[in-house]
Amino acid sequence: MSDRDPLRDLWAGQQTGEFSMPLEEIRRRARGFQKTIRWRNIREYAASALVIGLFGWMAVIIPEPVVKAGCILTVLGALYVCWKLHTMARAANADEMNAAESLADFHRKELLRQRAALASVWRWYLLPFVPGALVFVLGVSLSPDNPAPLMAKLGVLAFAVAIEAAVFVAVWWLNAQAAKALDAEIAALEDEI
Repeated sequence: MSDRDPLRDLWAGQQTGEFSMPLEEIRRRARGFQKTIRWRNIREYAASALVIGLFGWMAVIIPEPVVKAGCILTVLGALYVCWKLHTMARAANADEMNAAESLADFHRKELLRQRAALASVWRWYLLPFVPGALVFVLGVSLSPDNPAPLMAKLGVLAFAVAIEAAVFVAVWWLNAQAAKALDAEIAALEDEI
């Protein structure tokens, strides 16, 4: 009697096609990704509206010219970020998804596009706020109306700049982590299709 099972040999020796992710799974992932991007952008636009409103209001009511200039630069930075968010990192609409010849290629390109936006966030998202933030804290810290000694003013300025730098680094780091997560998702998609 043979130790070999003919059914097992047949099963083990059969020709198999490569695994590919079902189209509906790709569609579900692509729609979910676009929904996530859409909601992220809505939050970003809402935060920008708050920044524009608050710093625009301060530019009107604060008489100190340097602080006023910092407010205006911050408003301009927020407007630039909104424009770049729309041009670089907007969510694709359903028509774009439906018109794609290959849904897997469409989803991969969208992942790559968003990953590129996240990887360059320091340039288009953080850097536009630097002039306004620096001029604003410079104007507040060194205001002639502030009776504090110069060393105290410089200490406040250094502390404010350190906090701003920490916030900017944290935002950059979070976006770098999100870009790494997209790298993993892109690699998984490429392995599955």
